[in-house]
Amino acid sequence: MTLKYAYFPGCVAQGACRELYLSTAALTQALGIELVELKKAACCGSGTFKEDSQLLEDTVNARNIALAEELNLPLLTHCSTCQGVIGRVDERLKAAQQNDPGYIHQVNGLLEHEGCSPYKGSTQVRHLLWALVGDYGLEALQQRVTRNCQG
Repeated sequence: MTLKYAYFPGCVAQGACRELYLSTAALTQALGIELVELKKAACCGSGTFKEDSQLLEDTVNARNIALAEELNLPLLTHCSTCQGVIGRVDERLKAAQQNDPGYIHQVNGLLEHEGCSPYKGSTQVRHLLWALVGDYGLEALQQRVTRNCQG
């Protein structure tokens, strides 16, 4: 089984919580999951962007999603906050493609102005745990257990 994701580690895992970054790398390497780190991705804003402007939050995160779309890969994060923000933005933008195409045009115009690829809504935003359960599978994980913890 070969799984490959565009990896959005988030800013906390690269600084204050480095063990999250390192453990994700060790886990995915042990399971043969390929991560293509999105080095150009920006902080998701964890709600602070929205306090100023929903358009700002949506545009920053549309850019992050577009980076994964350029690779034709699902976007994977291990941070529940990043998952919440990016996932919510992705859902909002996918709905806007149907209900408010002018808003998508505005977001993509801002991305284009900065030389970024447009948001297409063509990928999924996945949390590492969802990917392990849904994509890798519990049975496959169970087969990889090397040390059983028995109470």
